[in-house]
Amino acid sequence: MIEQQSAAFSRVSRVLAAIACGVLLCFVMAPTCGGSVPAADPPPPMGPASGDDVETIEDFIGCLNANLLEEYHTIADTVQCLPEKCSLTLTMSENSAQAACSVGGCQLPRVILDCPGPPRFFPSYLLCPLDSESGGHLGVNRVELGQVIDDMGNMRMADVPVEPGPFTPLYPHDVLSVVGASKGCNGCHTAVGAPAAGQEEISAPIDAHDRPGCIISTDACGKAASPGTCGSKTVTAQSLSEVCECIHEGLVTAGSGLDNAQGQIVADLCDNLLYYQQTRGVCGSEECPPASGPECSDVGASCSQITGATVAQSTGYSCQFQGDEAGFQCVSDCACRDYQLLGGGKFLLNGAVSMVRLEVSGNAAGEHVNPLVDSSDIFDSISAFNYLTHTLVESESLSFFEVSVSGADFAATGTGVALVNGVTTNIEFDVSRSGSDVFFEVRDADTSMVLAGGMGETGRAAFELTVAP
Repeated sequence: MIEQQSAAFSRVSRVLAAIACGVLLCFVMAPTCGGSVPAADPPPPMGPASGDDVETIEDFIGCLNANLLEEYHTIADTVQCLPEKCSLTLTMSENSAQAACSVGGCQLPRVILDCPGPPRFFPSYLLCPLDSESGGHLGVNRVELGQVIDDMGNMRMADVPVEPGPFTPLYPHDVLSVVGASKGCNGCHTAVGAPAAGQEEISAPIDAHDRPGCIISTDACGKAASPGTCGSKTVTAQSLSEVCECIHEGLVTAGSGLDNAQGQIVADLCDNLLYYQQTRGVCGSEECPPASGPECSDVGASCSQITGATVAQSTGYSCQFQGDEAGFQCVSDCACRDYQLLGGGKFLLNGAVSMVRLEVSGNAAGEHVNPLVDSSDIFDSISAFNYLTHTLVESESLSFFEVSVSGADFAATGTGVALVNGVTTNIEFDVSRSGSDVFFEVRDADTSMVLAGGMGETGRAAFELTVAP
C-alpha cells in the first residue's frame, strides 16, 4: 500500500514538474509561446561630431542627433552640421515649398547652399517666418536637403523639421521622401523614374540661377546676382549681412512683424548662416580640412563626382592630388580667389579733367580666373570729381564686379549705388589697362550719362590688379 501511494505521488510530481517547466519556458521563450513580442526600435543614429565630416543626408541627421541632444534648440542650431565650403545663394522666388517674402521692409529670402562634396549636397533654409507649411511645420522651421546620386545631378531628398523646444532625435526614414510617405519635393522638382512603394523618390535638379531676377546675392562658383523682376515684384541686391541687419532692426521695431519670438529665430538663423559664410563657406574656409572624393587616376582630367571615372565632358570636378596619404581624388574645381583693384589719378575726356581714386576688393569663387565674378560683400571706395561739370561721385556700395585678365592687362566693370552731388544714384563703371594706357569711366546706370573719367594722363594715372591664388 505504501509502495502504491509512493508511485502515485511520484507520477503526480512528474506531471506538476512538467507543467511548471512549460510555464517557465513560456516566459523564457516568449516568441515561441502564444505569439511574439515586437523588437524595440534601434537607437537613433549618432553621426559626425561636426559638419566638416557631413557628406550625406544620413550624416546630417546623425550630426543633429549628436549635437542637439534633448536640450532647447531651434532651426538656427542646425547650421553647425553644414559641410564646409558651401556657397550661399539668396533668392526671393516664391515658387518653392520655401517661399521668400518681405516683412517689415526686409527682404527675407530662401538661402540655398551648394556644397561641392562630392557628392554634391544642397541644404536650404528660409528666412521668411510666414507660411510654407509642410507636415504642420512652418518653412522657417525646416531645412530641406538634396543629395546628388548620379552624374545628371538627380537627387534623393529629405525635409527635416526642427521646431523650437527640446529636440527629439531623428531617424533618416522619418525625413526622407519615399513613395507612400512623400515630402512633396516632386511638386516642384521633376520626378525621375518610377520607384515602388517604400522606395526613395528621386528628383531632378532645379537651378535657382535659372530665375536670375530673383537672386539678390550669391557667392556660387562663377555666378553673379542680377536682381530685378521676380514674379510680380521687383527685388534689389542685398548681401546676407545686409539682410541680417534689416532683421535685427525689425526685432526692435514695434509692429514690424519681426518683433516676436519667431522673428528672434529668424535673426538667429541669419546670424548663424552669416557666420558660416564668413568662416566655413566657399570663401571662408581656409582652416577647414581639404576636400575629399572618390579615387581617380587620370591627373587633371574631368571626372565623375560619383565614381571618380574619367569623363569627356566638363563636370566641374577633376582628378587632383590631395596629399601623400589621400593620393589622387576627384574633387571640385571651384576655388576661392582674393582680388584687389587699386589706383586712380588724372583722367581726360574732351578737355574735361576728372580726378579719380578707386579701390575695389573682395573674394570670389570660380573654376577659372577669367572672368572673376563677385556679387557678395564687395569692399569699395570710389571717388571721382569732374572739374568741368562740378560732379562729385562717391560710391556707397557695389552689387556686382567682374574682371578679365590677359597677362598684365585687364578689363573690369561694376555696378552699384553712389552719391552724385549728394543724390543717391545707380551707377556703373569701367576700368581697364592695356599696355601703358589706362581708362576709367563712371556713368549714371539709368541714363548712361558719363559722370566722370576718360583716358588716364601719361605718368599721372595708374591701376594695379592683384588676384591670388
